[in-house]
Formats: sequence, structure tokens, C-alpha cells
Amino acid sequence: MPPQGIEELLPQLRKERGWSRERLSHQAFGIDSEGTSVAQIAAIERGERRASARTMMAIAEALEISPDSFPEYRLAVARIALDERLVGLDEAVKRLDGSSIEPTGVTPGQIREASHRGTAGRGAKSARETRRRLGR
Repeated sequence: MPPQGIEELLPQLRKERGWSRERLSHQAFGIDSEGTSVAQIAAIERGERRASARTMMAIAEALEISPDSFPEYRLAVARIALDERLVGLDEAVKRLDGSSIEPTGVTPGQIREASHRGTAGRGAKSARETRRRLGR
């Protein structure tokens, strides 16, 4: 059975405590005012918004659970740990080599699609925009 994501876990955890979204929002807002409005919590629960690691930490602290309870938090931490812009290429490769991550099953099409959503696409667009403004 696949792990439950935050959108399934959050309503369950709230209901176990008898908390409304408003109560959770209030509790989490006291910890971190970013990303913890009632509307944001509702959007996370509906799967319409991805919670940041920071937001998941605040929600977890409010609920008195470990943020590791949310699989998305563990993925966010892994992304940070492997981000060569943040930790340097050598450290990122060391961390990757020490993990059990295998790139099997990832198709070239998936890589291209993910790249277009990432910073590479924005950088190319910015470069084109700059050249257009400069008349080149």
C-alpha cells in the first residue's frame, strides 16, 4: 500500500484531535506565519497546493508530530540535501552515492518535462526577454 500523502494525513490528524482547519491554522500560524492560513491548509488537503518544507514543519509542530510523518517533507529534505547549488556539487554527489536512489525507470521524456518546469526554462526565457529588450 502506498504511503499516505499530506492531503490524506492532514484531515485525519486534525479529526483525531477534534481540530478544525481554523484551529490548525491558528496553532501553526503561531509557529510560522507563512503558509498556514485556513485557505492554504484547505488547498493542501485538497491537493491543490504543495506545502513547503517550512509549512510542513509548522503544521507538524502544531500537531505535535514529527514532520517526517509527511512523505512530502522527507522528499523536500532530500531535494535540499542533493541540491548542488546549496551544498556544492562534490557534497551532493557524495550524498547521492551514499543513498539508495537509483535512476531506473526515468525516461528521457520525463527528464525533458521536469527540466522545462525547472530553472532552466525560466533562465532561457529570461535570456530571450533580455535580448528582445536590447533589440538583439
